[in-house]
Amino acid sequence: MILERPAGRAREEAVGAKTYRGKTMREALARVRRDLGGDAVILAAREVRRRRLFGLGASETVEVDASSPSEGWVAAPSGTKPPRGLDGDLGRVHAMVDALSRRGVMEQWSPELPPELAAVYARLLEADAPEAFARALVREAANAGPVSPVEARGAVRRVLEDALAVAPPIRPVAGVRRVVALVGPTGVGKTTTIAKLAATLKLRRGARVGLLTVDAYRIAAVEQLKTYADIIDGPLAAGDDPESARRALDDLGPVDLVLVDTAGRSPRDGDRIGELGELLARLRPDEVHLVLSAATSGRGLLAAAELFAPARPDRLLLTKLDEAETLGPLLTVLGRADRPVSYLTTGQAVPDDVEPASRGRLARLILGEESVG
Repeated sequence: MILERPAGRAREEAVGAKTYRGKTMREALARVRRDLGGDAVILAAREVRRRRLFGLGASETVEVDASSPSEGWVAAPSGTKPPRGLDGDLGRVHAMVDALSRRGVMEQWSPELPPELAAVYARLLEADAPEAFARALVREAANAGPVSPVEARGAVRRVLEDALAVAPPIRPVAGVRRVVALVGPTGVGKTTTIAKLAATLKLRRGARVGLLTVDAYRIAAVEQLKTYADIIDGPLAAGDDPESARRALDDLGPVDLVLVDTAGRSPRDGDRIGELGELLARLRPDEVHLVLSAATSGRGLLAAAELFAPARPDRLLLTKLDEAETLGPLLTVLGRADRPVSYLTTGQAVPDDVEPASRGRLARLILGEESVG
């Protein structure tokens, strides 16, 4: 039997809907669950401003209209298609309301957005995409023309693909030395990523690769790079200040590509970021990749992008996609950093778990349509 809801105000009266109030969306939903259980049907959610007694300012209240599943639906005529969009995907609607409440958003679904796109909007929120970006993507898909519920995800994916920027992979040229530096916070996997890139470019492109470390704070980093240099049969040099780093760069000899490993920095290392900028200015790299972990929160990603601005990165390199619970937070930095993505890393294996970024792959990963592995 297909179930549908009565329309309009008569719907609420007919099915015995109740209104639950709370100071926040989460508080109102908790009351719904206590009274009606976890399968309650959410009919509407809104923010209400009420004047206090004697005009002492206004108070904000969240109201949620809900009913039990047995009361919230009536039998539809034979041959009727199941309802789609907001009313036809209850699991996603509940998840969407929960996600909105976590962000302090006091509305459930903007009326100017077509209900056919509600499930995709909810999927973006489930992936922890910033609410403003999710709304903008869905609105852009809606502006492109009418879409059916079946086509909705593809429409949003196409908008997301168009919004993403990717950079071409590193392309060594025989006899022309190029310098590529990786910068980023501590623990994002810069040294391992350099090993993956070095092995890939050596084994698959036949490039002569040299490694340069300017990480004077971790003795183990030099030893780790030395191991990788031995594996690819390439030279390794080290320097810890602008002048020694420049001399070390020259000591590498005739190589096609130099990959520069830098020390990780925390958000409290503002002064040292300035020093890193001076060092890179002396090395004059052809490319500077800001390495960010996909397992970082959206706020952390944005903070790192701002922190490393003095190093003048012109690309983003995203690591640890396999360790991230969701990839929606990446939109925080991809939408604001104004730098293309160069590579994605998806595991620890050297050199297999690194791939040039592609807009289609990145969009599918963010939307949860494709697995990392």
